[in-house]
Amino acid sequence: MFKIFIDFDGTITRQDVGDALFEAFGGVQCRDIIQLYRDGAISAVECFQRECDACGVVERDVLDAFLNQQEIDQSFVDFVSFCHRQNLEFTIVSDGMDYYIKQILDKHGIVDTQFYANTLELLPVNGSSKVRLKPSFPYRDEICDRCACCKRNIMLTLSGDDDIIVFIGEGYSDRCPAHYADIVFAKDDLLKFCQKENISYYKYQTFSDVVQRFEKVLSMRRPDGTIPGVAKRRRAELARREVFLGG
Repeated sequence: MFKIFIDFDGTITRQDVGDALFEAFGGVQCRDIIQLYRDGAISAVECFQRECDACGVVERDVLDAFLNQQEIDQSFVDFVSFCHRQNLEFTIVSDGMDYYIKQILDKHGIVDTQFYANTLELLPVNGSSKVRLKPSFPYRDEICDRCACCKRNIMLTLSGDDDIIVFIGEGYSDRCPAHYADIVFAKDDLLKFCQKENISYYKYQTFSDVVQRFEKVLSMRRPDGTIPGVAKRRRAELARREVFLGG
């Protein structure tokens, strides 16, 4: 019944790992690149390409050590266990990079978790331990360039007509998918956006808050599997229909 989609940077992790990575290895110029993207002067794809170019040659061990220092919301581990116990399907959707997502999840023992993200290759330089960063974008949208990995398209592809789509996020790239979700858990930038756009949401700070909300909802589940008060959000349903009709 529920299909849960979760942002990674700043939602599962304590900070935006992508932004921190590019600033650490590409310098403060990456802030200017991100601002150009936020201002609509460049696409998300061009933003990532410029950031990777700014990083130049990187020591792989230093990069991996940086990623190993990244912290996650520890209650996310409990959330994963909760979903497994309740047979709730969840998928991570990120406009970040698969290389660091996998490394961070593995470090915290979160394995066999489905996620979609942009691809980051580490290309060896002259057979040394130094690498260059090469991004690619297998989930970009043909028309929209505001995100390099289209969370909306992934959500709609993986969801059926009878599913209640849940989205959990916090940042800039989460604004679009929030329009298409029936239930939104929001904090930080996404919370302000939902308020501005009159999108109903549940406020959260950690995944403990999300688990508590789900426990309350699931406790009302009837023998036939239905849950009183849980229904599709009309505006989201219309938005999804418009996408499928090519509007």
